[in-house]
Amino acid sequence: MEWKKRKRTGFILTFLFGAVLAACVPVLNMAFRSELYTGLDGSPLQILLEGNWQMVGLLNVSLIVIGASILYNTEYVHQAIQKMQSLPIKEGNLFLAKFLIISMACLGVIVIEAIAFAFSSIYWFPSDSVFTVEWLENISYFFILSLPAIALALMITSFFRNIWIALGINVIGIFLAITPLSDQSIIVASFPFKLPFQLLHQPAVAGADTFIWIAFIETVLLLLIQRAAVNIRRIFV
Repeated sequence: MEWKKRKRTGFILTFLFGAVLAACVPVLNMAFRSELYTGLDGSPLQILLEGNWQMVGLLNVSLIVIGASILYNTEYVHQAIQKMQSLPIKEGNLFLAKFLIISMACLGVIVIEAIAFAFSSIYWFPSDSVFTVEWLENISYFFILSLPAIALALMITSFFRNIWIALGINVIGIFLAITPLSDQSIIVASFPFKLPFQLLHQPAVAGADTFIWIAFIETVLLLLIQRAAVNIRRIFV
């Protein structure tokens, strides 16, 4: 039912456009500045990610925030939230369904971006491009680290009927995530909106395994908090 409702919004087109835009980042960067990267040591994938992922990650987090706003704004505009409350349907399940929808959309975006990175690798590093499990590992890593951001963005959006208030709070969270301070402490670097910026082979202040565990724990905690806060949310909506 949730997926059918998304077909009547701009959700799918938004993620598709965002995926194409993010996929253009490594291609255009290499097209205009390939001489800065082709002489560096390391695997093509690592070189491309180090040179482009901060911008791609920013676009991904922005897509998550916009997607969360779209999903809940449609519920408020058509009073669907109030109608759901009168039906024998758990509101926690409504949130979980939206979480799964954005998660799958985010995975699709990451796959499209991976294709763009693969193309850039083949075109500008033809002799060094070897597609191994490294590519799948990075896709999985970026997806897992996106889950806390999805849960947090959805939770914030679920508390406010006004889309601009929710969007503003989420944007502030993004700005906090991109500050230089967030690379100096494991606590700050674990902020949900910061995790999608981490690289698998170049973590900021902790190992990749640590960030994976942090992402899982934060995701579970945020989902539990949202389920427990349903009654509080009714005061806002």
